[in-house]
Parts: sequence; C-alpha cells; structure tokens
Amino acid sequence: MSGLPLLLALVLATASPSSPGRLRLEGLDRMYFAHVGGAGRQTAPASVSVLLPLTIVRPARLGDPANSGRVSVVDIPLPVPRWPRPAVLRQVVVSGERIDELWLALYDGGRRSDVWRFQALPELTDGKLLPNYWVGGARAGDRDTVVLDVFGSMYRPQGGWWTNGKDVTLALRGEALALQRVRSAYGFIHDYDRGEDPDAPAFGVLVEREVEGRFERRDLYPVSVAAIKACGADVEEDHIEPGREDLETVAECVTRAPKSKVTWRRLDEPSFAERGYKPPPE
Repeated sequence: MSGLPLLLALVLATASPSSPGRLRLEGLDRMYFAHVGGAGRQTAPASVSVLLPLTIVRPARLGDPANSGRVSVVDIPLPVPRWPRPAVLRQVVVSGERIDELWLALYDGGRRSDVWRFQALPELTDGKLLPNYWVGGARAGDRDTVVLDVFGSMYRPQGGWWTNGKDVTLALRGEALALQRVRSAYGFIHDYDRGEDPDAPAFGVLVEREVEGRFERRDLYPVSVAAIKACGADVEEDHIEPGREDLETVAECVTRAPKSKVTWRRLDEPSFAERGYKPPPE
C-alpha cells in the first residue's frame, strides 16, 4: 500500500474516537421521581426554570438544603468514570411548610440533560410515608458507578419524625447514568405521641450493610434516647443532629443489641424507597 491510500489508513488509525453523546440520567422513577425535562424542554414553574437553564457556566451555591429556607441551589460534581466532559448534578430544593420539592438536573459539559422532580406526597409514592430528600454529595463507586449520598428527613404532626441516609448507586451504561441500587444506610424514627408514658422508649433505629453479596438490615424497636446517646449521637425528643458518617456509626452501634431484627434482601431487590418493594417474610 502506498500513496494516498496509505496516508488515509494512517490518519484513520491514529484518529481519536468520536466524543460520546450527551450523558443521560435514567431510572429515578424507581424512587418515585418524575421525569420533567431534558435538553430541549422542561416542565417547571418559572421560579425553578430560571435556576435550571439550558447551559451553566459557573458553579452555583445558594442556601443549604439541610436547613429550612425557601430555595437552595447547589451544583454537585459527578465523578463519572472515563467520561470526557465534566458532569454536574444541579440540585434545587424549594421548601414547603412540611413537604419540599426536589429538582435534579444533569449537566454534561455545562449543557442540560435530564431533569427529575420529587415530592414526598403519599399519592405520588404508592401511599408510602417517605422523607424530603436532598443530595449531600457524590463519590466514585466500584465497577463504573457513582454513589450519591442522599439524606432524608420528615416532621409530622403529633411528634412523629424520622431522618435517614441512603447510598443511591448509579451505573454508567453506555451514555447514561442509570439507577442500579439503593442502600438504606441508616434510619432513626421517632414514634408519634400517643399520650403514653413520656419516659417510655420512643425510637426505632435501622442500619443496612452489604454482606457477602446481599444486604443485611438490622432493626431495633423500641430504643431509648439514653441508648442512642450512649452510642454517640446528639439526640433529643424532637430532633437529631445530622452527620452522615456519624449517624451510620451510631445506628450500627445501637443495632448490635441481641434483640435487633435481622432481615436480608438481594442487591437487585427493591428497597422500601423504591417501586416494587416487598416486605421480607416474618
């Protein structure tokens, strides 16, 4: 081979692979999110749309989704393995009297891709009482995955409240980050005030870990405030101070008690926070 054909062959051999299309964010409907937009359009009120433009140039930071405030905006870098452009998850939280609105928009190289919305309304969650969510950060996982550190809390009338943390794992599949699995890292549930003995234990505590290729969940109820404090948590009857790593450690400590209920589920089996959940057999 010589001349022009040889030159063409050398050019093709040394050419860099074509850049992938725009990164997608898929599968959040399993966690009761609604897909409300993409690269071309979105369904959102004007006050939210202006915070989720078609392109972003610089990171945004407004308010704190963990604290009560009308609107918070934060850009969370996503460590997508081997992806050629920076990926960012823009989070907008609009606080309500009790139920917040969470908006998540994926940006690939500064350009908007998918937009998702969540509200913890029972009529949208198969009747489940889920918390208000917000994303605290993202980290690289194993085997081409990104793990979102998701927090949740809810305060209801008559003294009932709960707070929890979840690992939401997204797997890179072609040109999409798709929901792979959800781990219920920890949960603290304060019982409703039913006019009983005020000194009676009023908490339930849970922790879930990956053990030998499946999830092991440990639940303990009832639990006293004193028992939770003994494991290192700053807890009162009406709140518990947030702190992802600390609360998971506290939950592990509390649920070491012999009376903890132990259940198992497969890694691909839906958690309570997902569609298709089935309670474990008694």
